[in-house]
Amino acid sequence: MEQRTVRCYRYLLIMTALVAFLSVSTGLLGRALLRGLPYLQTLGAIILLAVLIASLVTAVAALRGRAIVDDQGVTIVGAWRRWRYAWDDVTEITLHASLRYWEVYLRTPDAERRVFFYPVGMFAPPANGERHTTPPPYTPPGLATLYARLTEHRG
Repeated sequence: MEQRTVRCYRYLLIMTALVAFLSVSTGLLGRALLRGLPYLQTLGAIILLAVLIASLVTAVAALRGRAIVDDQGVTIVGAWRRWRYAWDDVTEITLHASLRYWEVYLRTPDAERRVFFYPVGMFAPPANGERHTTPPPYTPPGLATLYARLTEHRG
């Protein structure tokens, strides 16, 4: 029973950059607050600081996102919780192609969960919301690898 953790490193890199940006912004705003500001600027800065902290907490939690695959099934680890699905319960695993990103979905009779979000950027081949059960030829190579790793244990 070998377990394999599957992550989308492109999404992980984007979220890490977001965490760094939010951390620096929060630190700079906190430093400005400590130096003293007029009342209305202080009130606005406190509200902005609360929004930045909430965004930072969410971005750090999103860094947990991954799929743990084994012979028994797949565990989807999200920002705030986990979902475990046995391979017998999984009806299909699909790729959903949009204009600037792709998503991998796992479907069961009573739920559909997004496993991965894969950003492809501005120069991706055009896709109009298509769903694929096998990767088409124009699938980004990194996403095709993620899909193969996710489905290799499936019987």
